[in-house]
Amino acid sequence: MRTARSTGAISGSRVAFGLTLVVWVLSAGIARAQVFRTTSEGLNVGHFVLYPSVAFEYTDDDNIFYESRELPGDQIIKSGVRIIRPRILMDLPFRANRVRWVYSPVYRDYTSKSFDQAQRISHFFDFEATHLGPVFSMRASDHLVLGTVELQEVDRGGEAVFGTTPFRSSTTEGELTLNMGARNGISFLPVYTAVTFDDSKSASFLGYSRKQVELRFQHTVSLPSLLYAFYSFDDTHQQREQVLFGKVSYGARTAGVGLRRSLNQEVVTSLNAGYKVIDFTGGSRSNFAGPVFDANATWQLGDATVLAMTAGHQAYQSFYVNNNYYVDTELRLHLTHQIGHNVFWDSSIAYTNNHYADKLDISVTPETPPSQDLNADGRIDVYESLQPSVGRRRRDHVYHAEIGAGWQISRTLRVFIGYNSDRRRSNVEQVVSGETIDPFDYSVNRVLFRLEAGWQ
Repeated sequence: MRTARSTGAISGSRVAFGLTLVVWVLSAGIARAQVFRTTSEGLNVGHFVLYPSVAFEYTDDDNIFYESRELPGDQIIKSGVRIIRPRILMDLPFRANRVRWVYSPVYRDYTSKSFDQAQRISHFFDFEATHLGPVFSMRASDHLVLGTVELQEVDRGGEAVFGTTPFRSSTTEGELTLNMGARNGISFLPVYTAVTFDDSKSASFLGYSRKQVELRFQHTVSLPSLLYAFYSFDDTHQQREQVLFGKVSYGARTAGVGLRRSLNQEVVTSLNAGYKVIDFTGGSRSNFAGPVFDANATWQLGDATVLAMTAGHQAYQSFYVNNNYYVDTELRLHLTHQIGHNVFWDSSIAYTNNHYADKLDISVTPETPPSQDLNADGRIDVYESLQPSVGRRRRDHVYHAEIGAGWQISRTLRVFIGYNSDRRRSNVEQVVSGETIDPFDYSVNRVLFRLEAGWQ
């Protein structure tokens, strides 16, 4: 009996440490699902529990602008990137309620003199308040970003990967659940998202606002597992200062099912799958109808190995020339293995495939202002360099790989060193300086060192 208890304690410790490593590595990307996760006891200050930390990073990046590798070598800028990322998480639990918020400013400085940054500091703020009652349960949250280069906050599918125009992105969510007995319930989930750029004419994207409402009927299959059916509707309006193809808005409807499984109050498996219909007004007037899903899961493969998987297939609004939307399919595998008590190695691979809805068309439309076709050739002037790709549907393929090792020096001090690489291909051709190139054909290689101190 003593031996069994001892073995179980070691196994449990490694399970916890393995999950901690996954959370730590993923937190480097400010993943929304990880933002409130904690892996230590924190600091007790009165009724509050605080988790202060700071990370220092240095990255050697051989292509900071994600420029096409078909450009001359002197146009591809290499640079070191210095990052300082302080973070404070406050947790206030009381009875069946909880209030949490996280604030993390990020200072980013490029060593290359070829890049003059307009803004070096980004801000990330998350807030969540929850109430669990016998009849009603409520949750309210807000995610606010004031950034520049963090474009996946604006478009998860990665249509554009680098920008220098400051933006503000805010997502406010609510959830009200009516419990109907011990196992069933009905939830109402409103979401409002607003994105604005300081200078929309020079931005890679356009500002937009989105209102979404979701209704769920949920059933508790077992203590850790929740099954639900849902129907959602959202209404989106883009803010376009330059009206080249007409103002664009859309309404979307999705119906489907979902599954969520938790372990120690952390979601380790989730699946959300359904059928989505998007009706556009303006632009190319192409509409979408088809299956969509998001899934993630974490498996403990052994005492010291954790495998995490995320997969998705979604349709996202597009800002590329005359396209209304593109379909994004992605898969990521993340493997973490512990060596001894305090050292681990980490690796991941990812693949993304983006398919655009419409054949490229740069022709003048009735909504196009005459000033956008000064040579009166029937083509929009700013897009004439894309003439070789007219009539072609854009297709992108993105590959990502990374590997690294970390050392938990002490309870509050951690070190990580790693390498990661991105590679993108597309079928688009554009004339640049008299040469025909693929503007989205790039490769990026980075070597990263990170020192992190504090509580998480």
